[in-house]
Amino acid sequence: MNRIPPGEGTRQAQPRRLRREDVSSSAVKRESGVSNTEEKEFTGTMAEGDLRIGFVGCGGIGNHHLKIWETIPGAKVVAVCDNVPEHAQRAGETYGAEVYTDMAAMLKEADIEAVDICTPSGLHAEQGTMVAKAGKHVLVEKPIDLDLKKVDRLIRLTDRKGLKLACVFQYRTSPQIQKANQMIHDGKIGKIISCSTYVKWWRAQSYYSADDWRGTWALDGGVLANQGVHSIDQMCWMAGPVAEVEYAHIQTIKRRIEAETFAIAVVRFRSGARGVIEGTTNCFRGMPTRTQIFGTKGSAEFNGSTVLQFKVEDDEIDLEAADGQEKDGRSDPMAIEFKGHGAQMLDFVQAIREDRRPMCNGRDARVSVDCLAKIYSKAGVPKLGT
Repeated sequence: MNRIPPGEGTRQAQPRRLRREDVSSSAVKRESGVSNTEEKEFTGTMAEGDLRIGFVGCGGIGNHHLKIWETIPGAKVVAVCDNVPEHAQRAGETYGAEVYTDMAAMLKEADIEAVDICTPSGLHAEQGTMVAKAGKHVLVEKPIDLDLKKVDRLIRLTDRKGLKLACVFQYRTSPQIQKANQMIHDGKIGKIISCSTYVKWWRAQSYYSADDWRGTWALDGGVLANQGVHSIDQMCWMAGPVAEVEYAHIQTIKRRIEAETFAIAVVRFRSGARGVIEGTTNCFRGMPTRTQIFGTKGSAEFNGSTVLQFKVEDDEIDLEAADGQEKDGRSDPMAIEFKGHGAQMLDFVQAIREDRRPMCNGRDARVSVDCLAKIYSKAGVPKLGT
């Protein structure tokens, strides 16, 4: 049976709702909502005019998305879907949503306007295409997919149908990182010479063994496509698209998976700048991420969406984050701070209501997949996403 009536169990206490103006300040706190001033308490009911959200993929990161949706004003998850019935049923009972185990049935039967997709990466574009064909707006977790051709088909389809397509890349969301990026594009650090990123994290074999899709070429990829793609997106956001990968090495070390746990690449951006990408899940017990960029007049360094430094010749610039550094997933994927996710989810709702481009749209998200494809091709590995 594809559709299960919503459960009658007692709903969990709900977090506070994110305020509309908090899209720039990323004020979603992990699990419990936002700051303590002026938020509206969630009542557990759907307000008139709320954007009706369908949700696909109720395990892992999907659990966190569902919690965050409860904080987003102007939106309500009304249908959930997972091919594991227990996951779908639990989500439906917790959030008061219709329950499905078949996505096609949900798209046909549920009264929804948009769908949030939190399934394995290799399914994102295919499922996004199903959503778009049904006339619904599309939000996907990172990366937008692993297969560039599927990404392009999805972008063309959403363009043709006038639908919003957005992808979650939370390293773009803090006010400090947005200001830093704008100053880089305004030439504050001069002509970019180099932009590099380093993701040295730890994932035990138990992480990969928890699901049979983890570490596969078809559905997940390795450290670059999973853990490293946020930093690759950030690097390309700041320095521009990668024109060529000049060197690439990937290796699977001490883990029983298809894809890589260690990778290093040297890239040339379209601007002529160079950079290094290094990623691993073999670094016990994980180090902070770093994206470093310098030009002819200055330099900057970032840890996720936190600005560590921004130095320019003959100028004083203070971009220190008011809340300090965000938690990352260097040794635990569930330790990641989710403020940025909330900011992008709120932005997605507003983009639909205001008929404007989302903070990170399909074409923006495509750039990191293009970089991944170039790295894997240079390293001589099978086509990602197949």
